[in-house]
Amino acid sequence: MKGKDRPWLANHNAFWKRSNLRPLLAHIPHPIWGGRPYPLTKGRAIVEPQCITPRDVDSTRLFGLDQPMPEPTTDDLIESVGSVYPVAWLEAVIGCPILASAFGCVAKPIAPDAHAAMCAFSLERALESEWLGVMDAALRQSVAAANGKLAVRQLHLRGVIDLLAAYLGEEQLCTSVYDCPDELHTFADKLADLYIAVAKRGIAIRQRWRGGYVSTHRIFAPDAIVDYQIDASNLFSARMYEKHFLAFDRKILREFPYSIIHLHNTGLRMIEPLLNIAELRAIEIHFDRETGVWDQNQVLAWCQKIQDARRSLVLYGELNERELAELIAALDPQGLAVMYWDPPVTSVEEC
Repeated sequence: MKGKDRPWLANHNAFWKRSNLRPLLAHIPHPIWGGRPYPLTKGRAIVEPQCITPRDVDSTRLFGLDQPMPEPTTDDLIESVGSVYPVAWLEAVIGCPILASAFGCVAKPIAPDAHAAMCAFSLERALESEWLGVMDAALRQSVAAANGKLAVRQLHLRGVIDLLAAYLGEEQLCTSVYDCPDELHTFADKLADLYIAVAKRGIAIRQRWRGGYVSTHRIFAPDAIVDYQIDASNLFSARMYEKHFLAFDRKILREFPYSIIHLHNTGLRMIEPLLNIAELRAIEIHFDRETGVWDQNQVLAWCQKIQDARRSLVLYGELNERELAELIAALDPQGLAVMYWDPPVTSVEEC
């Protein structure tokens, strides 16, 4: 390890031990949510939604490997090499049709009948998907491009409940908890096994960097880390999520020494059941202020609940200077990381 690496690696190790004396902090540009033509092979690019196949994946442009590599750090946090466009990787692996456009990459449900779709799923067939070969090749290409100077981050792998929503469709997922819960749980268990296999496969290809790995949330961990999400849990109450889905998320998270689970501002009610997962190391809250839903006091109360449960906490979103100062003052710096960008500037003419 290079000597100049030690201070910031020590700060990140302290984040996991909840012993850092000040939060990890990074002031970042406003993220690009969409509106960029989606790159495909043979120099093509699309704007309107189009079904894509593994042969359409241009890893060089999809991962920004045709551009200069990022600087190693942004303030206290660490940059890495990874996809700069969204890809519905696991949804593709389980057989969903994938639509890409300038505004995202989404999966279409596999069949109109939930019971038939779940019965038709084969874990063995998923593990032989052509998409997995493309994912492996993209990671190897990224490792070569990073050349040890940067870490390569995890592919965007959506969690079990998100895969269920993609495969079955949201409406059928909701009705399945009543109509065929046993089949749903059996299917969810297979998806958990798939997630574990694919995530571990990716970790092996990405290799250790400075003795550990860098999360998509720009945080270094001294051992394997998984970035996880349960966005589709918003379809259910916290009680229903805990009853039908929590066990499969725990099955995944206990396989990895470090983990960060991603939540949106609209899904804070899921924090309560998530804190029952002993193996969960950190929770990330995405503010989503562009939706107009923002209650700083409510967010702060849930943040304090996370810290009271001795979990690390990552905050991500738009904050002005006053809000940033208030959050940092109210929260324990130990185990806290904040990535924020400035509110948009509104001209006098627009007011």
